[in-house]
Amino acid sequence: MHRTKLLLLVPMLVGYMSSASAVGPGYLGNLSGNTYSIGHTFSALAHDSPFVDTYIFDIAPQSVTVGTTVTINLDMPFFPRPQFELLNMSIKFTDATGATIYDTDNQSNAADYTLAVSATLPAALGYKFVVAGDVTGNLGGSYGGVLQALPVPEPETHTMVLAGLCLIGTIWRRCKNAAWA
Repeated sequence: MHRTKLLLLVPMLVGYMSSASAVGPGYLGNLSGNTYSIGHTFSALAHDSPFVDTYIFDIAPQSVTVGTTVTINLDMPFFPRPQFELLNMSIKFTDATGATIYDTDNQSNAADYTLAVSATLPAALGYKFVVAGDVTGNLGGSYGGVLQALPVPEPETHTMVLAGLCLIGTIWRRCKNAAWA
C-alpha cells in the first residue's frame, strides 16, 4: 500500500519541480513553467546613480500566476557606512507597453530589504518585470531574486483531480473490504 502511495506522489512532485537559471536583465523567453534566478550587481563606479533593469518575458499557451521576491543589500558591519546598498527600490509587473501595471511593491524605508509581487497574467507576449532604484553603497550594491510562473489550473483540471480522488477512494475501500472478508 505504501508503494502505491509513493507511485502516486512521485509524478505530482516531478510536475512541480523545474530547474533554475541565473540571468541578468533582458529577454527571458517563455516564462510558463520555468524558474529564473535574477539579479544584478553594481560596482563602486555606479555609486550615487539610479538604475532601471527590465526583464522581458512571454506567457504561453495559457494563463499563469507569476511571482517573485527580490532581496536587496549586503552589508559588512565592520566597515563604516553600508558598503553594498540600494535605496528607493521598486519592482513591478507591466504589459508590453508599460501602460498596465499588474502589481507593484516599493521599498518603504532603508531597513526594508525584501520586495515581493505576484499576478495572474493571461497568455501574451512582452510582459515586463521592472526593478528600479538608486545605488548608494560606497562599494556598489546588488539585488537578487527568483522569477517563477506556474500554470493556473483550468476548471477541467479540478474536475479531473476530484474524479481521480474518488476513484482512488473507491479502490482503497474495495481493497479494505476484501482484506476483512
